[in-house]
Amino acid sequence: MGRSFFRDNEGIDTIPLKMVVYLVITGCVLVLLAISWNAIVPVKQGYDVEKQLSEASLELLSLQRGKTRDLSMPFSSEGSMCSIELDFPQEITYIGFGVDPDPDNDGNVTNSAWSIENNTIIYRYDSSVKKRWIIEAEQINFCQGVRSDAGRWFPDDTFNSSTKMDMGIVIEKPVSGAYVFELVRNNGTYTLSHFPV
Repeated sequence: MGRSFFRDNEGIDTIPLKMVVYLVITGCVLVLLAISWNAIVPVKQGYDVEKQLSEASLELLSLQRGKTRDLSMPFSSEGSMCSIELDFPQEITYIGFGVDPDPDNDGNVTNSAWSIENNTIIYRYDSSVKKRWIIEAEQINFCQGVRSDAGRWFPDDTFNSSTKMDMGIVIEKPVSGAYVFELVRNNGTYTLSHFPV
């Protein structure tokens, strides 16, 4: 004697229970995936930042072996240049080339004297975590540039030299774009920035 599919009521109450259990398991899996994704994203961002800094330090190292522009000679030809592409996450508040602009680590780069750290790239997260990237080479002196009316770049002497803000280069957030550096000579060799901050 065959049973009719439409009249079979056995196990009818277990179907909604199974659906609830499956939905709960699926929800738990999705929550675990979201939690692990939130843990993975900062690690990936940190890896991306370090990869960009590795490429930037190679560019800056190769620049040091180039030709310098003599700033004492008004019509000297341009020095060797390099362009560095940076695209840091929004959580990074600043990056300093050759300088720690925030030695007290309060997030303000203008309220304390800068600490000169040649051959170092320092960057700081919103969470007050500060990291250093060391460029292994001879001493690299960074200097912030300003564009003249004639379109040439020179060291910016408007900064306060007593706080050492005339040394190094600081880019505050957002740190994103192409940044050009030129090798110049003026009582020493400097890596001069070709971008306003």
